[in-house]
Amino acid sequence: MSSSLQDLAVNLSAAAIAFVAGWSWGRLRDLWRFRSVRGFWKPFTTDDLKVVTSIFIQEEHYIWERSGLIGVGDVLALNELRHQLKRAGIDQLPLTPSHQLTGLERQGNLVLVGGPHSNRVTAEVLRRLPVTFAFGSADTHDADIYDSLTGNVMRCVIDPNGQLAVDQGILIRATNPFNRRRNVIVLAGSFGFGTSAAARLLVSSEILTHEIVAQGSPFEAVFCVDIVGGTPQHIELKELRRLDPTILRPGS
Repeated sequence: MSSSLQDLAVNLSAAAIAFVAGWSWGRLRDLWRFRSVRGFWKPFTTDDLKVVTSIFIQEEHYIWERSGLIGVGDVLALNELRHQLKRAGIDQLPLTPSHQLTGLERQGNLVLVGGPHSNRVTAEVLRRLPVTFAFGSADTHDADIYDSLTGNVMRCVIDPNGQLAVDQGILIRATNPFNRRRNVIVLAGSFGFGTSAAARLLVSSEILTHEIVAQGSPFEAVFCVDIVGGTPQHIELKELRRLDPTILRPGS
């Protein structure tokens, strides 16, 4: 073999080794970086997992779109969930509109996207969990969050131009009230920005390293999020509390 061919072979071998080493290091780095995310989602990696979206199908919405409407904030939340579940080994997002979820499907692992005003399954679940944070009445379109322990009320902030400046929401991981062997996650904003922020907050280091969450205990949390340029920005966790998994309320 000529000297030039030997040099070429050596260079190609070195390049191949460098590529494999770089790929392996990147793979190991990602595995380490996302280990907490995979651990959080591991109990949900079952065949009966359903991601349940809000859907607007009232008469005025049905006129414009016969299949129903979904908010932009919910779409952003679903995209974030797709990335998270892919890291946990779930390649397809098992998506179902809330009005199409069957009674049997309610007994699986559930991820509920949207608050009780727009997602009927979220409303059913929240009525049965011993939560201390709750939205106001859907009949009056009350998007405030009420704390039954302290009596405090969280409200969104509207800027002088009438635009939403601060949204808020509730984040929950709990025992599925329809099947104690399964779990449920609730991502619920006062508006869609809060719902998309809840999906981001779910796997933040602030949540994953919290003592209650790290122990695998059911929890409820409230947060607020700044809205700038029509996009959720900084998310501030306000309170996180342990939920008693042994207490489930009968549905009303």
